[in-house]
Amino acid sequence: MSLEITCTRRRFLKYATIGGIAVPMFTGLVVPTALQASMGNFNFARDPENMSDMEKLHVPDMTLPPVIEDGAQAPLTVEMDHPMDPDHYIKSIQILNFADPVVIKGKFYFTPVNGSVYFGTQIRLAGGDGTVWCIAECNQHGKWASSQDVKVAAGGC
Repeated sequence: MSLEITCTRRRFLKYATIGGIAVPMFTGLVVPTALQASMGNFNFARDPENMSDMEKLHVPDMTLPPVIEDGAQAPLTVEMDHPMDPDHYIKSIQILNFADPVVIKGKFYFTPVNGSVYFGTQIRLAGGDGTVWCIAECNQHGKWASSQDVKVAAGGC
């Protein structure tokens, strides 16, 4: 006994409509929660005013103005005093803002050939209050995070 399924135009449109409604609805509920839950996998500076030698090497130093007039062009610089030896280096730096519709603002990759960890860029931020996260990944000591609160003018991006 064989089961034969025919796909008619009407059946295809019915399933495409259901999928077009269900997939975005469930994706919006699951993805931000999963990203926020993953924040527990990072190391932080216990006391930012009194960091240990390990924290000074691994916590990224992010410079971002506390108040931004134009959210379409928020200047951002990140630098670190981490060694860039072949066996101990920073693999990547990721910039995130969970208050923004586009959470990931950029990911930058490094190798020991770079010599140092430094970059400057402009990111786009939605209007209102938010926290910009900078996550640096060391090949030996895992992920280290720092954050900075930012206010974008109401007429911002």
